[in-house]
Amino acid sequence: MAATYEAVVVPRYTRHFARLILEELPAGVRGSVLDLGCGTGHPTFELLPRLMDGAKLVAIDHDAGLLDLARRKSWGAVGQRVFFKVESAERLSFGDDVFDTVVANLLLDDVEDSSAALREIHRVLAAGGRALLTRSLAGTFEEVLDVLDEIGLRLDLPRLNANVERLRAQTPEAEALVEAAHAAGFDTARVVTRELRLSYGNAAELFSDRLLAFLAMDDWRRAASEGTERDADELLREAERALNTYFGGRALSLRVHAGLLIAGRAQGG
Repeated sequence: MAATYEAVVVPRYTRHFARLILEELPAGVRGSVLDLGCGTGHPTFELLPRLMDGAKLVAIDHDAGLLDLARRKSWGAVGQRVFFKVESAERLSFGDDVFDTVVANLLLDDVEDSSAALREIHRVLAAGGRALLTRSLAGTFEEVLDVLDEIGLRLDLPRLNANVERLRAQTPEAEALVEAAHAAGFDTARVVTRELRLSYGNAAELFSDRLLAFLAMDDWRRAASEGTERDADELLREAERALNTYFGGRALSLRVHAGLLIAGRAQGG
């Protein structure tokens, strides 16, 4: 899985989200930096050249396999400028107010309790510090979700429509992300958004994409199977046919709505 993540997911997906973080962190980052959910090391290694002399970077991930690959990529930096640790973002072992900057690339997409993760990030962030957290927002992969919704209506499968609505609810609007940050205790919060696109020659290429197999296909298959009493693969083939009909068998793209939450603690806060 670590090799697939590094070869497929990082260059085509996570790197685009990480760019939002890196654009907010020019050279000269001071103090202690925490990289949550660092995966195989992106944007960890892009952060290192931005650190001032004496600054330290701690990178954690709950997946030991991904973290092991990151360690092997780090060469002589481990133990000097970057420290890796297997740990859950929802229950951090660090003390209060210890990091000047916290970054997390797509962590909020993956944790079971994003509110708990936000509270922990706020707890370990020092007064005057910033958290830079990316996640996918409402409207991501909406082309496929819309087609599954239409199939549910056409075939009278209300459970499929309910499952699709549940999937939509997993990606928040930008305003909801700001509200969640304030609820976790942050004094300031705003979201920078950007639209990305995954392009395909046709719908068959989309449904056989290794990236989507990693990111979304299990969710789509589960939505098509749970409570519908229909064969999930057949419903997904129907979705493929519907997309091909809609786009005339030609090239199509999936929209990905990327968000960067920039949340801060006031001095003395």
